[in-house]
Amino acid sequence: MKEELLIVIFLLLGPILDVLAFYNIPVSIVFRGIYLLGIVYSMLKSKKNIKMLLALFIFSGIYFGYQFFSLKYGIVSSISNIFKYIYLPLSILYFKDFEFKKYDKRKVISIVLFTYISIFILSYIFGIGANAYLEQDVDGKKGFKGLFSSINEFSAIVVGSLIITVNYFNSKKKYIPIVLLIVGSSICSLLLGTKVLFGGIIFTIIYLGYLNRKVLFFTSKKRSIIVITSIVLVLVGGGFLFTKTRTYQNMKVQQNFFKTKNVLSFDYLNKVVFNDRLTFFNYNYDYYKKSDFTTKLIGFGYDDGYIKFCEIDICDIMFRFGIIGLVLFMVNLIAMPIKKLDTNEKIALILFLIMSLTSGHVLLTPNVCIYIGLLFSKNVLE
Repeated sequence: MKEELLIVIFLLLGPILDVLAFYNIPVSIVFRGIYLLGIVYSMLKSKKNIKMLLALFIFSGIYFGYQFFSLKYGIVSSISNIFKYIYLPLSILYFKDFEFKKYDKRKVISIVLFTYISIFILSYIFGIGANAYLEQDVDGKKGFKGLFSSINEFSAIVVGSLIITVNYFNSKKKYIPIVLLIVGSSICSLLLGTKVLFGGIIFTIIYLGYLNRKVLFFTSKKRSIIVITSIVLVLVGGGFLFTKTRTYQNMKVQQNFFKTKNVLSFDYLNKVVFNDRLTFFNYNYDYYKKSDFTTKLIGFGYDDGYIKFCEIDICDIMFRFGIIGLVLFMVNLIAMPIKKLDTNEKIALILFLIMSLTSGHVLLTPNVCIYIGLLFSKNVLE
């Protein structure tokens, strides 16, 4: 029971740790390091997942030596890079045998999500956050990231958690928290100006409507007509209002910057929708292809300053940690006990994986990927 309480406290501290990281206060890495040591100790004590733990430890030791002696990274940097790699595999291994008996994990996630949204909105109201883009670098893109270091990480946490919390309150027939969550996350999306959060909110609203389709469409003919008419009006009005949002304006800025006119072209998809990630993938691939055999096996280093991350997580894992790192990581992902997830958790997992491919900052980011691991825990309180 104490272990469960410690996990809950750690999860609730997540938003605060991210704010401290924004201010470069090294508390976040300390707490998350303690969490990592704690779950490893718990698994060793219970003698569970020993083979996979051993494989991860061996690779971590090899990678540390490779970074420190060959790539000339510092000790802190080398440990930090390993930390990012093993955080998700260890979280999945730990949580798949973990049971929430006293605390409802869905309620805990909802508190965490409300905290993230509240901090973001309040930081904007009181003017204590930061802009997401530097004016000299982006030719007019606008966005506000509040007290969080990365807009991609914040967006991933909100999108992945939103589907769980909205459906939790829907199952309890508590609709006011749902409205607050959707309105609050929508405000965050408008301020951020990113596509990921905007798309995640739209998906959640559609899915919520699907869950309540019997009440909305099949209770009475009159209600069905009202709902359908409302949907049409929302689509028309929403389409117009979308052109006034930061998300749309930022897409237009990118379109003009890259001189991309055809919205149906591959060039538009790459440069406007995926922020030129496929171009950076090619840079990484060419650099990796020309490297020696050892580099192909272990990667060219997480902190390589010559090549920008392509921000397609699974590709960054291959380039930065090599074939061995990718295979070991994929073994963990393939072994995920997906069958034990309920429908909402499966959708959340799919959303996390989609975000890892389209915006990155999911599989290698501790403050995000812990929620992937958390999906696999058993929630005894339903």
